[in-house]
Amino acid sequence: KRSNKYSEVMNHNHSESSAPTCINTAEMVWWFGKSSEQYRIRGQLKFVGEDNTDKSLLIARKEQWGNMSDPAREQFYWKEPGIPYESDSVVPVGGRGEDGKVLPPPDNFLLMLLYPNRVDYLRLGDNFRQVDDLVNDEWVANRV
Repeated sequence: KRSNKYSEVMNHNHSESSAPTCINTAEMVWWFGKSSEQYRIRGQLKFVGEDNTDKSLLIARKEQWGNMSDPAREQFYWKEPGIPYESDSVVPVGGRGEDGKVLPPPDNFLLMLLYPNRVDYLRLGDNFRQVDDLVNDEWVANRV
């Protein structure tokens, strides 16, 4: 079962023109400690579940599911957070069937895609910062 958090995220901050599977804006950060570099990538999120109609996205979802570690797949079979513990809960070991093959992704496994429209790059070694924005389908770079 999908947790309530999914519905909360999906219903937050939508505009009238947003697709039902898109959130207006999200940002992820990559920090590289050895080189003291940071990337902030902002854009639209799209969640891909089993009900998606794009075949290539469904294939990508299945591939990501198969590439996960066995313990990571097991977590998607746990009971919904916050409900009382049940010792007889059945979790397929490694997210695999009795034949040892990886089971298909459960409906609570979503592939999350970030479609970037801004990249903010910071290099602390020499205090260099550049912001790239997607404007009319072209990237525009500005040093700030």
